[in-house]
Amino acid sequence: MRKSLFIMLLAVSSAHAQPYLIGSRSISFFDPVRARNIATELYYPGVSAGTNAAVESGAFPVLVIGHGFVMSTSAYANLWDYFVPKGYIVALPTTEGGFAPDHAEFGADIAFLAEALQAANDDGASPFFTHVAPTCALMGHSMGGGASLLGAAGNSAITTVVTFAPAETDPSAIAAASSILVPTLIFAGGNDCITPIADHAAPMYAALTTTCRAFVSITGGGHCYFAESNFNCSFGELTCSPSPDITRAQQHDVVNDFAGLWLDHYLKDDQQAFADVLDSLDLSTRAVSAHTCVISTTAPEVGQPAWCVVIDAACDRMQFGGTLPASRMRIIDMQGRDAVPPRVVLAGDVLDVTSLATGTYRVLVSSSSGTSTRPIVIIR
Repeated sequence: MRKSLFIMLLAVSSAHAQPYLIGSRSISFFDPVRARNIATELYYPGVSAGTNAAVESGAFPVLVIGHGFVMSTSAYANLWDYFVPKGYIVALPTTEGGFAPDHAEFGADIAFLAEALQAANDDGASPFFTHVAPTCALMGHSMGGGASLLGAAGNSAITTVVTFAPAETDPSAIAAASSILVPTLIFAGGNDCITPIADHAAPMYAALTTTCRAFVSITGGGHCYFAESNFNCSFGELTCSPSPDITRAQQHDVVNDFAGLWLDHYLKDDQQAFADVLDSLDLSTRAVSAHTCVISTTAPEVGQPAWCVVIDAACDRMQFGGTLPASRMRIIDMQGRDAVPPRVVLAGDVLDVTSLATGTYRVLVSSSSGTSTRPIVIIR
């Protein structure tokens, strides 16, 4: 049986932050340039859960998320339920919710909210005083995805863009994409019949010129499954085909996995998250992906031993090399389960990996210096 084994060397994993409680507020921000009020629903790490809770100590990156056509902001509970406990502020403008939305204004609203929340960090009268980190993402679903591209065009004040099944807008989000200056991640549903990939997400991705850009088409995913169940969106999806052939929860899992790593890297400077999201883009079987992103450094891990894993594919052996003090070693699968019994290893030790099935694993080595990790992919 032919087999090949691959090894990729990545940086040390960062520790997970505690899950935060979800506070919420309704605030209207005023844009003096357009003389326009932008009513906004905000969800954020709270001292307690619930309406008007005080903001938890710390400064948190901002995610501004634009809603889809005639979709309420409540449809995006899946996003704030996932990201707020991880330490993000989520802002959802409620503007342009009618049947004749102004896409240009909505894009400007999304961009302005990122600016307004940055200003709130320095406003002693704001509940977000000293609680807003300097990084932010413009995001959106469907119409809101297209509008977020409009708001991002030429905008150097933002950090990244993430869109979900973005829809073409007037003015053109496809045209605007060519002027985006920051790393951009575009999601699509493989079975999206409302905004077919060929007419919407694909040309937007093709128009991007930013150095790091990524496209994730979720296999079997739908248009409306990027959000919670919503009558208006679901009705539109019933009138076309194909229908999604994965569950809403499965699609949410893909979004959380990819977008979570992407945002942790760009908004929280988590270098391991970047390596992990690139692995997912290259290896995941849940989506068809493309990207132009590369890891720009091969610097050794700070404070960690310089160790490596050498694979002998012909003999199904894994050998540990480099500088490795007596360390506890685990190999875990992508569900976090031990794939082989944990053991103590030294540099030069050899491990039989015949029992490992095709898949992606992580080799974790723990010593007094801390824990570091190397991913391996086994293809048989």
